[in-house]
Amino acid sequence: MSKRQVAILVLPRIFEYSIEERLELLKVASGLLPADLVIVNADLVSVTTGEILENVGVVIKGKRIVRVAKPRELKKYIGKNTLVLDADSSYLIPGFIDPHIHIESSLLTPRNFAKLALRHGTTTVVADPHEIANVLGVEGIKLFIEETRDLPLKVLVDAPSCVPATNPAYGLESSNKTIGSDEIRKLAELEGVIGLGEVMDFLGVIRGEYSVLEKIEIARCYNLRINGHAPMLRGERLDAYISAGIYSDHETMDVSEALEKMRKGMHVFIREGSAWRDLDRLVKILIDEKISTRYCSFASDDLSVLDLYEKGHMDRIVNYAVEHGVDPIKAIQLATLNPATWLHLEEHIGVIAPGRLADIMFTKNINYISPHTVIANGEIIYFKGEFKRDFAKYRYPEKALKTVNISRSLGEYDIVPRIEGGQTEVYVNVIEVVPGSVLTRRRVERLSVCKGRIQPDIDRDIVYVSVIERHRGIGSIGKGFIKGLGFRAGALAQTIAHDTHNLVVAGYRASDMVLAVNRIIELQGGIVVVDRGEVLAEVPLRYAGLMSTEEPEIVYQQYKDLVETIKKKYGALFEQFFMTLSLISLPVIPEIRLTDRGLVDVANAKIIRLVVDSSQ
Repeated sequence: MSKRQVAILVLPRIFEYSIEERLELLKVASGLLPADLVIVNADLVSVTTGEILENVGVVIKGKRIVRVAKPRELKKYIGKNTLVLDADSSYLIPGFIDPHIHIESSLLTPRNFAKLALRHGTTTVVADPHEIANVLGVEGIKLFIEETRDLPLKVLVDAPSCVPATNPAYGLESSNKTIGSDEIRKLAELEGVIGLGEVMDFLGVIRGEYSVLEKIEIARCYNLRINGHAPMLRGERLDAYISAGIYSDHETMDVSEALEKMRKGMHVFIREGSAWRDLDRLVKILIDEKISTRYCSFASDDLSVLDLYEKGHMDRIVNYAVEHGVDPIKAIQLATLNPATWLHLEEHIGVIAPGRLADIMFTKNINYISPHTVIANGEIIYFKGEFKRDFAKYRYPEKALKTVNISRSLGEYDIVPRIEGGQTEVYVNVIEVVPGSVLTRRRVERLSVCKGRIQPDIDRDIVYVSVIERHRGIGSIGKGFIKGLGFRAGALAQTIAHDTHNLVVAGYRASDMVLAVNRIIELQGGIVVVDRGEVLAEVPLRYAGLMSTEEPEIVYQQYKDLVETIKKKYGALFEQFFMTLSLISLPVIPEIRLTDRGLVDVANAKIIRLVVDSSQ
C-alpha cells in the first residue's frame, strides 16, 4: 500500500453514530423526547475520576447513554413506553473489556463464549484468532468474524501477524497456512478488524526482516493497533522491537521488566489466564501509589471453559486484584477505561457517560464483583441471573469439522525416540517446564536405553513427548522428552498445540500414546487421556480441532469430568499440564521447544539434536 493512500478502520456497525442518532440523543437530553431506558437508584463508578457517584440515574436512548443525572432530574425523561429499571442501590460499572484473548482456547465457539462472557459483565473483547487461522487460514478468520456479527458481545478482531509463528525459511515447523502481507491487507479491510495480532516473531523484528516490517507498516496505514509479544526482551533488543512500531505486550512476567516497558511507552497487558498467571508477580505496580497505571490493562489471553464457567472472565481478574490489595476502582479502570483508551475507543466504550454505548453491569458489592444484571448496547442481556436474549444456532462448514489428516496408522516405533548403536545410556536434551509458566528450560539428562528405545524416567518426572503433523498428512513427527509436567497417566493427546496446532502427545507408556493418538483421529480433534489401554476421559473438539460446537454447559461438563478424573486418580491438576503441553510446540517462547521437525533452540531459531552425548 502506498503511504499516500487513505485507509479506513472499519468498526462493527454497532459503533456507527449517525447524524440522525445524534439528533435523537440531543432531543432526549433536552427533554424533548422520552428515553427508552432509565436506570434509577444507582451508585455509579466513575472510572474517569476515580469516584463513586451516589444515588444517580442513567438515561439511555437506543444503544447509547444520554445522561447521568440526579434523581430529581429523571422524571422528564420517562414516557409511557420508557422502561424504568430500579438498581436497588447496586453499583453500576462500565462493561468490561478484554484487550487480548484467544477465544479458541476456551474450547468454545465465539457464540458460546459470548454467552458466558456476557454473564460476567464483559461486553467487548479483542480476539486474536490466530489459532483457527493456523488451521483454516483466512477463511477460518472470516468464519470467525461472521459468527460474531449479530452477538451482543462486541468482538473486535486482531489480524494474526504470525501465521505460522515463525518464518517458514527457518524450517522450524510444518505449518498448514500462511498469512502474509497480502492477506493482512485484505483482513485489515474487513469490518471489525481493529489491530494487528501479537507480533511473536520478535527475532524477525529485531533482525529487521522485511516481511515482518511490511505487515506492521500495512497495519499502521490502516490505523490498526499493533500488538506485541516480547517475553524477556530488555535493553537494546526491546528498544529495537518498540522502534518497529509495536507498543503493547502481554508476556511481561516481573516488575522490573514491566516498568522498563511502561517507561518506554509500551502498554502492558497484565495477563491472568488459566495457566499463565502474571498478576501475582506484577501486583506491586498496581499497589505502589508512586507509579501511574495508565499504561496497564488486564487481559486473559488464554482462558479455559472451566474457569470461565466457574470463576468468570474479567470480573475474575478484577476480584483477584482486589484480594491482593489493589484499590477496587483502580482494578476496574484496568478492565474498562484503560483498555478502551489503548484501543482508541474511549468515546464509545469503557465509560458510563453521555454518548457512549450503554454497556453497564450491576453488582451489589464493589469489593467482589458479581454481576446480576448486564446491559450491552442498550439491551438488557442478563437480568437477575437469567438470560433475556436468545442466541441463534450457527452452522459450520464440513471442511472446518474435518481437519485431522494423518495419512498412515502410527505405532510405538513412530512416536518414541530411538537410537542405534547398542548403548545402554545416553545424554539427551530435555524440555523442562514449570506448570503455570510459559517459559521452558533446556536440561541435559542421562536416560537409559532398552533395545534401542530411549526410556522415560517417571521417578524424575521425565516422560515422552511427540508432535505429529496433522494438517496435510506429510508424516513428520518430532520426538523428545519433557520434565516437570507432573503427568502420571499413560498418555495425554490433544490437537491444541500453539500455534500451528499439530497433534501433541505426552506420556510414559508408548502403547497408551498410540491409543490416544488414534482416538484423536476418530474424534477429528480434541483432548484424550489414556491409561493402561483405557480411555479415561475425552473432550471432542471437531471445529478446527480446537473448539466444540456443543452448548457451553455440555463442554464445561465434559472438561470438568476430565479434570476431576485426573485429580481423583492421580492427584494432579490437569489444567496446568494441559495448558503447559499446549505451548510445548510454540517455537517463539524461550528456551527450548519441540515441533514436528524436532527440538528447537528458540533464541537461535534452529533445530538441535535430541541426543547430545551417546558415548556413555
